[in-house]
Amino acid sequence: MKVEIIMPQMGESIAEATIIKWFKRPGDQVLKDEILLEISTDKVDSEIPSPSSGLLYDVFFDAGEVVPVKTPIAVIETNETNTADQELAAPASAEQAPAYDPPTQTAAALEEPLVSSSSTPPVFSNRFYSPLVKNLAAKYAITFSELDMIPGSGQGGRLTKLDLLNYIQRDRRTPSATSAPEPAHLPALNDNRRIVDTPSSQIQVSVGESTAIPMDHMRKIISERMLHSLQTSAHVHSIHEVDMTKVSRWRADYLDEFQAREGFRINFTPFFLEAAAKALLEFPYLNSTIEGDMIVLRRHVNLGCAVALEGNGLIVPVIKKAEEKNLVGLARQLNDLGHRARHKSLSPDETAGGTFTVTNAGGFGTLIGTPIINQPQVAILCVGRIQKRPVVIDDLLGIREMCYLTLSYDHRIIDGMMAGRFLSFLSNYLEHWDLSRPLY
Repeated sequence: MKVEIIMPQMGESIAEATIIKWFKRPGDQVLKDEILLEISTDKVDSEIPSPSSGLLYDVFFDAGEVVPVKTPIAVIETNETNTADQELAAPASAEQAPAYDPPTQTAAALEEPLVSSSSTPPVFSNRFYSPLVKNLAAKYAITFSELDMIPGSGQGGRLTKLDLLNYIQRDRRTPSATSAPEPAHLPALNDNRRIVDTPSSQIQVSVGESTAIPMDHMRKIISERMLHSLQTSAHVHSIHEVDMTKVSRWRADYLDEFQAREGFRINFTPFFLEAAAKALLEFPYLNSTIEGDMIVLRRHVNLGCAVALEGNGLIVPVIKKAEEKNLVGLARQLNDLGHRARHKSLSPDETAGGTFTVTNAGGFGTLIGTPIINQPQVAILCVGRIQKRPVVIDDLLGIREMCYLTLSYDHRIIDGMMAGRFLSFLSNYLEHWDLSRPLY
């Protein structure tokens, strides 16, 4: 029987998603739970597994297309017997999948080819055709009336790409010279440009010794959000130096026990998360948002934790109600969210609702960073690299494990005095870490 793949709704506020990549092509065998495609919303990228084993019979949308949620995007043909209860039919309600209700048209309009020199878009027939089918038909100058006569093997007699390819092969058609698609728009460059072989998801244009590479979907979103933040918030930065010697010693004492019990190593980030959660309770203005001319103080501390993704980009999953969690609880959730973020298995809800963000740039060797605020928040904390440095203590020179903390904040509601006190609270909390504190 044939099983439809539906564009999933990755969260209550998600109305559409962009198909980033198909890992299978029509005609390929696919196993149940094997990754079929990758999609992206304005919150997360996700890999979508196949619900069944079988043959990928047809796909209705190509990579790069934006698809409404709950829309059929592909069909898998399985070896299961198609019973009356299993038969693929139109969903019983609009909540399961949107109904296609294309406008009616005259008989004369049906004879028009899919590609016309007129600027007026073609009017579709009452039969549904996927974008892939329509593009292929346009390439071979096949009219709607001709399409209507081709038997379809899809749901309800729907014409699939394979049906049309078989028809074209039997008819021995050649592509229409007038219907060839226009080349993809590329950056305006000088005449010595050349196309470089790249994966199908990217086009590179070389100009002399330079190469122009289009942004991927995630980078476009990051670009838009960073620019929006700079245009929204009055960014100011304050930097404090903190002595992490006691925290480092305590962590070293419990490192093996923690890993034996929890199954992963505890890094320094959970210590900064705990300190930030305590500090935000003392300084609620840094745990707020601006709505018009109102300052909205958030009841809970929802800490966003920036996670770098392999290759390119980053994502900020959120630890909800961080003020209610201890160090081990924060470490557990950070490890879980980070792991699933890197494997593209986060839900949009797990990246929403943050009230303050912590980014640990020290893991990449950065001493001091000045991050951009994650809207609609009003502050973000950057943790620098922890390194041993000579420090003067009571007129004596000693070796201490030091790092820089940078607070980027919105000067519209946070002044330098409040930012300084917030950073001082963080520093004191970490520098006076209780070495006799138990792990659990």
